[in-house]
Amino acid sequence: MDSVEGIWRLVESRAWDEHDQPLSAPYGAHPMGQIMFSNGRMLAALCNGDADLAQNANRGFSSYGGPYTFDGDTLETTVDVASDPTRIGGKQVRGVVMMGEQMLLRPPSRLYTAGPMQRRELLWERVWRPV
Repeated sequence: MDSVEGIWRLVESRAWDEHDQPLSAPYGAHPMGQIMFSNGRMLAALCNGDADLAQNANRGFSSYGGPYTFDGDTLETTVDVASDPTRIGGKQVRGVVMMGEQMLLRPPSRLYTAGPMQRRELLWERVWRPV
């Protein structure tokens, strides 16, 4: 099993509706984000990094953290800190596909703010690994 320990940066975000039709990238064409895993804890922060975002557009921001487990296929975090207080005390579960120094996270399909049910993927690349 690959370890997720280290620091990762967000490379790409993708989304599809319930009919597998592609949707706009949830965090824009220039996503910004980092996930850090250390000592059994994780902390993630990500947002739309597009400079030319329309004035009233939703920038798309999320952050949360807490103790995590990873079994090689599933990453589960028990949230104890979050930008959205309703997440605190809950679990964030992600399917994981490791591809060398890249990691694809797949949250469960769900409804986001306004719009259809979405299936999302977040592609991360490792920028630091502990020795």
